Amino acid sequence: MAAGLPEDARRGAAGGPEPRARRARGRGLSAPPPAPAPTPPGDARAERILAAVRAIPRGFVRTYADLDPAAPRLAGRVLATTAEEVPWHRVVRADGTVPKGERQLERLRRERVPMRGTRVDLAAARYPAPPPDGAPAGRRGAALEEAIAAVAAADPVMAALVRAAGPVEHRPRNPDGHFGALVRSIVFQQLAGRAANAIHGRVRALVDGPLTPAALAAVPDDALRAAGLSAGKLASIRDLTAKVLDGTVVLEPNEGLDDEEVIARLVAVRGIGRWTAEMYLMFELRRLDVWPVDDLGVRQGYGIVWGIDPPPPAARMGRLGDRFRPYRSVAARYCWEAVALARAGADTSLR
Repeated sequence: MAAGLPEDARRGAAGGPEPRARRARGRGLSAPPPAPAPTPPGDARAERILAAVRAIPRGFVRTYADLDPAAPRLAGRVLATTAEEVPWHRVVRADGTVPKGERQLERLRRERVPMRGTRVDLAAARYPAPPPDGAPAGRRGAALEEAIAAVAAADPVMAALVRAAGPVEHRPRNPDGHFGALVRSIVFQQLAGRAANAIHGRVRALVDGPLTPAALAAVPDDALRAAGLSAGKLASIRDLTAKVLDGTVVLEPNEGLDDEEVIARLVAVRGIGRWTAEMYLMFELRRLDVWPVDDLGVRQGYGIVWGIDPPPPAARMGRLGDRFRPYRSVAARYCWEAVALARAGADTSLR
């Protein structure tokens, strides 16, 4: 298992390759060797490699094959000959070893890159590749089967997990609609399932017909408290009802709002945090590119499958999900599946 990951990489000056010429000692000064020739500006392939190296953030690495799968040696030659200051030390061999020895190791340790001895722990430190050019933005109408195939194609470990867990399916939407789903989320907070179901059933029985904001607003506070709602949850439901009625929270239609705008409007409601909003996006609106980095199950599942112990912190999870865009919701669900497989005693050594 990998060693624990840092919450954040340290900040410091990014250094390029150190000069190879030694200073002559004494009075006799020898001429330094000529500087390496700059990479030809017209070489588009070399420029792409350099751009990919510059994009690697502190605390992460990529391999030569990541930079140019068809010609990893070319990536090495570009880094060896460029006169430009680039974070060359963040590029390692396919097995995690470093070509520049102690000089490179020192820089990687300074940036708190996860290591296994003198090798980089690639499962924990490998920076995910960006989506290919032309990859579609998250499409709400995309078939779930298409999304599963896409996340499996994005990473061989995820492909093995998809095979082990089988296809996931959409959960049924709440029969009381989007408003009913949010009311249920508030009622269920911090309660065991049986107790929450009982209270929710009593609250729902207070409204004859469809559960709408106007209908729930007409139910007296005393009746809702008698159904089992705490004072805090009553206040949350009243605030949700008011914000739906005044247009702060838009339930129908949601097609005009992107994910972050939906979240921003929902977290304005008392008692609704980002996690609740993300679950609403994933399961009620069926948005396909939600990545709930604060969810412990998602982080645990990622750690189980990719061999990272302890699991990656939320600050690191954001970047680790990038390669699954625009279907990160599906990747998150498979992380949950990994936890379920582990609890059932299934083999989760998929790497």
